Amino acid sequence: MQRIIMYKLIFSSVIFLVTLFSIAAKAGECSISGVWSHSAKPAKLFIDLNKAELSVHSHENNSESIGLIVLKKITQSSTKNTWNAEMYSATEGSFVNVKLVSKSCNKLSISFNGEEVLGLFR
Repeated sequence: MQRIIMYKLIFSSVIFLVTLFSIAAKAGECSISGVWSHSAKPAKLFIDLNKAELSVHSHENNSESIGLIVLKKITQSSTKNTWNAEMYSATEGSFVNVKLVSKSCNKLSISFNGEEVLGLFR
C-alpha cells in the first residue's frame, strides 16, 4: 500500500515539474496579436494573426485610414520573437518584405533592409 502511494507521489511530482518547466518556457514568448500604438503618430494599429495582417484601428489625424491594411502575409520566422510580412512601399511602388521583431512584450520594430520604418508599443 505504501509503495502505491509512493509511486503516485513520484508520478504527481514528475507531472508537476514538467508543467512548471513548460510554463517557464512559454513565459519567454510574447504574443504580438492585439492593439499597438504607433510611436510617431496618434494612431493605434491592430495585429490579427488569424488574418495575418496589421490594420489601422484608430487614427486621430486621419479617420479615413481606419481599416487600412498596413502589413499583410505576417508569418512567424524561424527566429524567436521575429516575423516576416509584406508592407506597401510608395518609394518602391510595390509591396516589400519587412521584418517584425519583438524587442520586448511591449515594443515591436518593423524594418526594411535593416532600417526601422515603423515602431509600435503597448
